[in-house]
Amino acid sequence: MYLMCVSLNYHHLTIDQREQYTFSAEEVSVANQRLNHEKSILENVILATCNRTEIYAVVDQLHTGRYYIKRFLAGWFRTPAEKIESLMTVFTREEAVRHLFEVATGLDSKLRGEPQILGQVKSAHAQALTDGVTGVIFNQLFKQAITFAKRMHTEYRVSELSQSSGQAGLHQLKVDLTSLKGKRLGIVGAGMMGAHTLANASTMGFSEIIVFNRTLAKATSLAAEYASIATAQPLATLTASLPKLDAVIFAASVKTPLLTVTPANVGQSLEIIDLGVPRNVAYSPTPGINYYDIDHLNAVVSHNQMEKATMLTAMAGQVEAEVAAYFKWEKQLHIVPVIRGLREHALTIEGTAYDSLLRKLPELDRHQRKVISKHMKSIVNQMLRSPIKEIKEMSVQENAKLDIDLFCQLFGLQDLKVGEKKNAD
Repeated sequence: MYLMCVSLNYHHLTIDQREQYTFSAEEVSVANQRLNHEKSILENVILATCNRTEIYAVVDQLHTGRYYIKRFLAGWFRTPAEKIESLMTVFTREEAVRHLFEVATGLDSKLRGEPQILGQVKSAHAQALTDGVTGVIFNQLFKQAITFAKRMHTEYRVSELSQSSGQAGLHQLKVDLTSLKGKRLGIVGAGMMGAHTLANASTMGFSEIIVFNRTLAKATSLAAEYASIATAQPLATLTASLPKLDAVIFAASVKTPLLTVTPANVGQSLEIIDLGVPRNVAYSPTPGINYYDIDHLNAVVSHNQMEKATMLTAMAGQVEAEVAAYFKWEKQLHIVPVIRGLREHALTIEGTAYDSLLRKLPELDRHQRKVISKHMKSIVNQMLRSPIKEIKEMSVQENAKLDIDLFCQLFGLQDLKVGEKKNAD
């Protein structure tokens, strides 16, 4: 019984390739169940995101598990197995567990440390659980991975560090204003930068956001995407609106300033974030006005990048201990040596029968012997599949010791008792 992961991910595949090998949300359930009916697959979880398609599996043997997962992918995506082989990355045993922990924490994401992947891992396991294709091993492993990732994000909060000057500007407003409840924000500009700013600001808690733009139709179209909080006004109304605003973010592409700050036209207090180059605001120190230009914000982003790198290094340093904790749990799982003992016992019987057959049919050539051996092993694997799945589930029930001892007696494994470590390593 072994762990493995077959991954088609952004490290080696372009977006054009990834688009060809992904499961839609509607397909995952059927794919999970079809995969679980492949030989060698005892448990499985399919994780499908924009940056990766991954199959996590508990298999009876690594080489057969790899073969049948590859065959499943080739059949599902109607692609030659050789093509799938050239694209996939395979992780086994400790590597597979380590990879799952790095994926769940965002350490393997394009934007390292991002938290969105955690929800996707959680959903992937929940779907597999609903589909009935997980068991004792993956229910424990994915629970541990999800718990570990939550702890890392709580402890380090990497995602809260601003990654762009626009995000840094919004964070600065949150710091200066203390609370955004009841606050009104103006955004000047309806281009790409203004759109990104509005998207980020829309969920922060402002009571109202007004988009100002020379072309009112463009501002109206942008504000309509966030109709519950955003409205649009022509740029000509900006100066008259300033006394009613708590903050303004300038994100326009212009050659000359759109605003000259004076106590007369701004009011008693105002937060100004200027993302423009050239600057959108002509500013000189004015009481009650907090002004931040792109150089100040870029310095914040640069500091955040260094802080983020330190946090990510610290997060990565905790993965190994978590991998060790999982395998400690697995070794203490008393059913593992029983399953390994069952497989060894079955393969011994198969080997004895095979040797006997060769003695009785000495005329068989090398190819014929290989075909017979392959099919005998296949019969053994198929015969063991159901008993292994059943004993795994029984091992966590209230009467586990009695059930496992009876199982050992039925299959001639009396020397393997619950709690013993024989064949565990």
